[in-house]
Amino acid sequence: QFDLVVFGDGIASPSHGDHTNTQTIIQFLSNLGKLTFGYVDLGITKQNLSILQMQAMGVQCIIYDYNVSRSRQNTMISYYHSLNLRVMMNAWNPDDVMSGSSMLLGSDDIYLLESYLISNGNYQSLAAWKIKADKCLSYASLYGISMATLSTSSTPISPSFGLTQQFSQAWFGTVIYNFQYFQATDIQYSASNNVLYAFENLLTSYGNSWQTADVQNDSNIHFYRSTDIYILQIYGDGVTYGNGSFTLLSNG
Repeated sequence: QFDLVVFGDGIASPSHGDHTNTQTIIQFLSNLGKLTFGYVDLGITKQNLSILQMQAMGVQCIIYDYNVSRSRQNTMISYYHSLNLRVMMNAWNPDDVMSGSSMLLGSDDIYLLESYLISNGNYQSLAAWKIKADKCLSYASLYGISMATLSTSSTPISPSFGLTQQFSQAWFGTVIYNFQYFQATDIQYSASNNVLYAFENLLTSYGNSWQTADVQNDSNIHFYRSTDIYILQIYGDGVTYGNGSFTLLSNG
């Protein structure tokens, strides 16, 4: 049900209680054609997690985190690409990862947008969301980098979260940018109970072509983008309410 699965840190150590089980799971997912990532923090002031241990688990890709210089970022991206591994980068400001001529991420790599519209069950600023998402859309067009969005409820997440207005805002907020990956989970990223719900997509198909190159808005609470069939939209004030929805075009 998932196209991409990220495994947390610590699991790569042979001394971890679920190390062997996780290797079996990774192999099973790989056989199904799923992408598997392992978490390694890139900053040397953090945990100094082992790159080779994570690779030995069988993951095809590595995810990095915050507080890393561009020089160190490029060194490690080059190293991972030399191992035929894909890279997922995580930084709050996408410019920190993707701006400038020395950027080495390519079309096989992914940038992660955390706290996407919903964080810990709270609505986020739509103005800040659009600035960041616009940047990511531009970088995706320029470099072919894929984008993954992650929205979070409080812990524990309800199995019916996929039916909420918060979920609809996050889901449609991903769709209108045509970003490749989306997931909603709890703020602890399922670490407390190992439960990850596969919520249903709110539309199985939303058209064949975009009518505009970017996301439009007619107010600071309404953002939308049209395909040849639907108007896809989100509403919200970034504080007390928000939702996403679609409208069938009269000529659709």
